[in-house]
Formats: sequence, structure tokens, C-alpha cells
Amino acid sequence: MEDIMNMLGMFWPFLVLIAVFYFFMYRPQKKLQLERGRFLLSLRKGDRVVTSGGVHGVIKVLRDKYVELEIAPKVVIKVEKAAIHHGDVKLVDEKIAKEEAAKAKHQENMETQVTEEVIEVNDPKEAGTEVIEEVIEVDENGKPIKEDKK
Repeated sequence: MEDIMNMLGMFWPFLVLIAVFYFFMYRPQKKLQLERGRFLLSLRKGDRVVTSGGVHGVIKVLRDKYVELEIAPKVVIKVEKAAIHHGDVKLVDEKIAKEEAAKAKHQENMETQVTEEVIEVNDPKEAGTEVIEEVIEVDENGKPIKEDKK
């Protein structure tokens, strides 16, 4: 019994140190990381933002990995989404952020299949290349769920 008390006496400073690290370092950092994720999910076309390099601009095009900022009239630059530091953005609530993250993860897991079809034309004026994009969502079994033509 006395040995156990001596061991606890030796290790309690380490336990206190671990608790201090958790409450003063890890937990606030995790909270900031979640807020940053919510901020990036809340970006919308037309928002005024500032990049980490100090460039001010308005979002014109929003993609998965990058955004296109208009920094002056008719001057558009492409910037990584992670490089956006802050801006006048209305944050989405946590429930919507989780739903959008789940949708993004689902679309990331979807496979893309490209099919080419050759069509013969009688009139030479109609000859040429025409690209038709068709998005077909499938379930786990590979059966189509919904078809959209764009």
C-alpha cells in the first residue's frame, strides 16, 4: 500500500501537467480549427475577403480547392481557399456545416465515368465536337439514383 502511495506521489505532477496542456493548448487549438473549417465552408460568391498575404478582394468564383478573387475592376486572381484569412462572411451554423462536409465527402467518394459516343451526321455543317456532360448519381449497388443534364 505504501508503494502505491509513493508511485502516485511521483506521478501526480505529470498528471497535472497533462491536464494543463489539454485545457490551455490542445482544446483551444481544436476550437480554432473547427471555427476555421466553418469559416471556409461559409464562403459564398460576392463575399469580401482578405488573404493571408494581405490581398483584399471579392469572391467571383468558388471552387473546392481555390477561389477567384476580383482585386480591382476586371482583375481576377486565383487563390487557394486555405489562403483566405478572414472577411465579411456570414458563418453557417454547425448543423449546416456538418451536412455540407458530409455532402463533400460523399461526392469525393463518387467515381466518375466518361463515355464517348460517335454520331454520324449527314450535313457537314453539323459536324464538329459537342460536349454533353451528364451527371448520374449511383447508390452502393451501382444503380442510378438521379440523372441531370447540364
